[in-house]
Amino acid sequence: MSTPTIDKKVLAAARVEVAALLRISAVHGYNEGIDNHYSLAIDGHDDVFLLNRYGPHWSEMKPSDILLVDLEGNVLDGSGGGQVTAIQIHRQVHAARPNARCVMHTHMPHATAIACTEDGFLTRLTQNSMSFHGTVATLDYGGQVQGEDEGTRLARAVARGANVMFLRNHGVIIVGSTPAEAWLRTYFLERACEMQILAQSTGSKLVLGKKSVAERTAKQWAEASDHESPLLFTAMKRLLDRDQPGWSR
Repeated sequence: MSTPTIDKKVLAAARVEVAALLRISAVHGYNEGIDNHYSLAIDGHDDVFLLNRYGPHWSEMKPSDILLVDLEGNVLDGSGGGQVTAIQIHRQVHAARPNARCVMHTHMPHATAIACTEDGFLTRLTQNSMSFHGTVATLDYGGQVQGEDEGTRLARAVARGANVMFLRNHGVIIVGSTPAEAWLRTYFLERACEMQILAQSTGSKLVLGKKSVAERTAKQWAEASDHESPLLFTAMKRLLDRDQPGWSR
């Protein structure tokens, strides 16, 4: 087991990005206790990724809490260890789909609630939900990801190209090419799920947009995300600087 040569500045900056994702998610209530996990593949290195260590609450995560892990699940740099399920999910997803640089697994409440419904996520209900049209998949629950078989099953599903994976009776997996893109998807997915639950709670018949409109909206969102995602992520980091000084050190 050898640690690859990675530019120290690149590694340090990437750790800050993951810590930011975790803290921002805690602000929005997307964490569940000290569980759930995010990972980020290092630029120029498909064989290693960063992962939050198991133990700290997301609201207190710092760059020093972010581990460097290889695709075999070995911790190459950092103190402490990753959650067993985290190691199994992230190492296999990164191996199966290298362009999914950032992988976020959460039990955020509204998305998880939708994952427990028979109809699932309706990608033609709202503008936000339409942004995910054609990029969502659903996978039946197979128990906690304690072994390689279940991790492989999840990884194969993500490898088919979906950017959002609803895990029935469990939660979601969201991927992006950058932390900013993954955060944009995570935020707007939870908002879309919240609106779906509110609409369903009225008891009225839901009005779904046309398939052609959903397809066009998804294309428009995809074209705009390269511009919008870094703006949103940078804005959230400014809020961390304001409300949680010292978070990035």
